[in-house]
Amino acid sequence: MLQDLILKAKSTLEQEQPSEQDLIAVENALSAFLEALATERIHEPVEFEELEHANRLLREIRRERSRRMVEAQSRESTFENAQVLQEPKPVNEDPFVSISPQFDEDDAYDPLKKFLSSTHDPEAEAIMDTAEEAFYGGNYQKAIPLFEKVLQIEPGWSRAREHRDEAEEFLRSGNIPSVALPPDAGKAYGKAQSAARVFRYQTALDYLDEAFASLKETGIIRWREGEALRQDLENQVQAQEVYQEGLALVRQGDLQGGLSKIQTAASAVALPEYVDKVSEIRGDITSLNEIADIINLSSSIPPQKLAESRQTLDRLSLKYDEIQQISRLRNRMEIILPTVAAALLDKIRQSKRQGDSAGTIKAAKQAYDQAEEDLETLQTLRPDDPQVRILQGEVKLAHHDILTQEDSLQRANQTLNSENRFFPRNAFNISKDVRTRFPEDPEVLNLKRRLRWYHVTLYGGGAIAAFLLILVLWFGGRSIASGIRERRLALTPTATPTATITLTPTITSTPTMTPTITPLPTETPFYTPTSEPITTGTIGRNLFARNGCYESFRATGRLPEGAVVTIIPQTERSFDEFNRECVLIEYRADDTNVIGYVLMLDLTIP
Repeated sequence: MLQDLILKAKSTLEQEQPSEQDLIAVENALSAFLEALATERIHEPVEFEELEHANRLLREIRRERSRRMVEAQSRESTFENAQVLQEPKPVNEDPFVSISPQFDEDDAYDPLKKFLSSTHDPEAEAIMDTAEEAFYGGNYQKAIPLFEKVLQIEPGWSRAREHRDEAEEFLRSGNIPSVALPPDAGKAYGKAQSAARVFRYQTALDYLDEAFASLKETGIIRWREGEALRQDLENQVQAQEVYQEGLALVRQGDLQGGLSKIQTAASAVALPEYVDKVSEIRGDITSLNEIADIINLSSSIPPQKLAESRQTLDRLSLKYDEIQQISRLRNRMEIILPTVAAALLDKIRQSKRQGDSAGTIKAAKQAYDQAEEDLETLQTLRPDDPQVRILQGEVKLAHHDILTQEDSLQRANQTLNSENRFFPRNAFNISKDVRTRFPEDPEVLNLKRRLRWYHVTLYGGGAIAAFLLILVLWFGGRSIASGIRERRLALTPTATPTATITLTPTITSTPTMTPTITPLPTETPFYTPTSEPITTGTIGRNLFARNGCYESFRATGRLPEGAVVTIIPQTERSFDEFNRECVLIEYRADDTNVIGYVLMLDLTIP
């Protein structure tokens, strides 16, 4: 932006006769920007050469405007004098063009030239040029006597009086703007400001001392803006020292002492870095106090709170190392950790059992979600516990099974919408497992109501087919029996009267009895089977017996808690994918008979 203002000022001054409005606009723009830059209302990187060039152009513009103001006042005075001395002119002549007696007629067309040649004393003009050069160069001590000499020669020269009063005000009050500083002082002051912006406060103080030395050479004793900057830089240096002392105390483990030091530094200079550090340390102290309150609870400690406290303590330990306060809290936490972890482990197992025995999909998902959430907390408390990994695998597998069942339910509903509603065989087969696993689920009950026509069609059609088969067999049997009977009748001879010759009987000797030996039967040996002992067990929870070992196989029936089952002997032992042993059992009740595998963990054998 400053480069644009410099180019605009140069183009305006290079014109032969720039207008007063252009000069005023350029002067106001340059003055406002340089003043805002000096008072730090704007922050823009500016080269020192550009700053000097802008100050020089501003002085030239002000000098040109001052010269024009004086020329305008003198022109008015000359015009009045010329009106008195002139002879009457013709009516058609220009009344504002007057010819002075001391110039010829050609000079009347250049009244400015005549005015400059006759307005001021040559000696006063020479002294005025030297005074203005010293004034715009910042050497007010030298410029004031020169302005006094000019006023002694020409007391009515207003520009000399204004510049003298301005220079005296600068020396008396010390309120010297940065654009009015001598070149060397302004250059050193700009370097001091640049160093202060990058927090190099000692370097900024050195440059500021150099600026004060340059001002002293020109006779300027007081400079309020520089004194205010010096005070601010000294405060910054002192605050930085206190801040470093606070950081050293924090590294040593004295958080409260370090906080006090850093807070003092932040109150002195209010740097964002110091304020953020105060908030950070205060938050860490609050976290340590909260951890101490949780650990020292007299009642049962919430596992989630304890897990969060452990994570916070680990983070603070990495940040501040093992300081005394953190070590003390860690030792106390290690004492109470096993009790809290054991209670949480029991809660996880209970949630898993609730999910396994849940009658609805929603209840099972809630139970497994709670178990997974508690497992994450337990993982934070005991990251190296093998039981945690085993439970995570079981819960993950059970949760996956729930998702599979839910997906099969959705696919069954979709298939039911596209199939024949009187015989939806595919939907019935797809939803078989989910209907067995969650018989009380609302969506499963709705699906069962929609599948009722399948049972009607299946069993009704089977009954009709059986009836028809019986009829076919009955009529067929009767037809076959009738045919056989007719065949037999056809083969049986019929009695017919026929004449025959009858022989006369004769006397025959009577046979005698011959004794024979009758063999006696030998007794057959009977084998008595040896009775095998029957082993029974008691079910410890509500579960499902399955047709294999274990959870990846289909359920064959539900076993209530406390049910007495008979263990069926096997030639080989069975194990699941988690190396848990299964046994084959038989459960008999009044209304059901279930045979399947269960885990040995769920049985109590007397």
